[in-house]
Order: sequence, then C-alpha cells, then structure tokens
Amino acid sequence: MDRLDAMLIFLSVVDKGSLVAASRALGRSPATVTRAVTLLEQRSGERLLHRSARRVRLTDSGERHAAVYRSVLAELS
Repeated sequence: MDRLDAMLIFLSVVDKGSLVAASRALGRSPATVTRAVTLLEQRSGERLLHRSARRVRLTDSGERHAAVYRSVLAELS
C-alpha cells in the first residue's frame, strides 16, 4: 500500500467516524483500513486517532495531518 492510498483511507475514516464504516464505504477489509492508519502513524511518529470500540476521534496531530492530506490529494486530482 502506498502512502497516497493510506491518506485516502485515513480521510475516509475521519469522514465516516469509524474504521468499520470507512472499510464498508471503500469496499476494503477492516484490517486493511487499520493497517493504513497504522502506517501513517508510524511514518509520522504521532498518534493520529483516538480509537474506541465504536468510533474514532482525531488527535490534534491528526487534525493537522488530515488538513495536509486533503490538500495533497486535492492537488493531485
């Protein structure tokens, strides 16, 4: 999985509010969605999401990264 794909998945998680909802919307497995978020967190060295059993919330760092990812993906489309 490349970083752009991971960014797209991360933004879907943010928009949908949960990993499972994002996986359904994207037609991908929940494990793939989790791996994408983990990849971005490892690359940034920061936690991007607060995860709970039913939903996710952005951390302060996650908010900054989400804005950058949206900008990058908008430039490429």
